[in-house]
Amino acid sequence: MKKAVIVEARCDRSPFCPAKRACPTKAIEAKKNSNKESGFFGLFGGSPSGYEVNSEKCTGCSICLNYCPMGAIDIK
Repeated sequence: MKKAVIVEARCDRSPFCPAKRACPTKAIEAKKNSNKESGFFGLFGGSPSGYEVNSEKCTGCSICLNYCPMGAIDIK
């Protein structure tokens, strides 16, 4: 079965990632091994250093493709 894959070169790493929010199975996650950049004077969480797709959760529905404004998601 095909799954979503994030193309890191195109991802803007927005903390408000619309594709992550749209995923019905919550398969798009902030990278677990990444430190968050400091936000505004260290008061807010900042942006994640990237996202990854949890292949166990991804059903390949491709809903995320329609929500990623950067075109950073492929189905492979």
